[in-house]
Amino acid sequence: MSDRTVGDEEELTGAEVWGQIEALADDLLSDPDPEVVRQVEELLDWVDVFHRDGLGRLVEMIRSWRGELFLNSVANDDVTGTMLAAYGLGEGPELDVEAAEAVEAALGEVRPLTESHGGAIELDKVKDGVVWVRMLGTCDGCPSSSATLTYGLEEALRAHWPNFRRLELVDAPLEADPAKADLTCDAAPGADAVVVQLGKRSDR
Repeated sequence: MSDRTVGDEEELTGAEVWGQIEALADDLLSDPDPEVVRQVEELLDWVDVFHRDGLGRLVEMIRSWRGELFLNSVANDDVTGTMLAAYGLGEGPELDVEAAEAVEAALGEVRPLTESHGGAIELDKVKDGVVWVRMLGTCDGCPSSSATLTYGLEEALRAHWPNFRRLELVDAPLEADPAKADLTCDAAPGADAVVVQLGKRSDR
């Protein structure tokens, strides 16, 4: 463990501060008491959920006001840029590649299921931890499509992409198409479940 403490006169860069946090977390997770380790893991998970979604919402608000220039300045700042990068937010080719690979891997897991019933999931865009998709074919208006998303694609996204925040439907039907009521996607039970907005990282 480093002997640096909060309040030291020495100024640390954002990356160094993040390194301090990780080092302290690793030390606590090495505690011999399993209950201490469990509590530390839960604490880190909930702090992570709060920070990731809070920062993500802030970035979305900035984008909605056409604040790309401001967002670039935030991303280039030593401290705020480190925070955004830690959660895969903002701009950057490395972030785009990581997100694209993770989302494609997740879609690859659920496509065989939807295609076997004449349906399809089309990727619209990925940005700041949010994935927008469009349900096509028999999945468009299918009563089980929400379950396919919640229990299939969302779980796959969380497994492949630690910085995944939420799933959004593009041009989603206002109500299920009665003509497709007998076409199911063999999804997990609970078709009426709401797509989860927050979730713990799968890499801890």
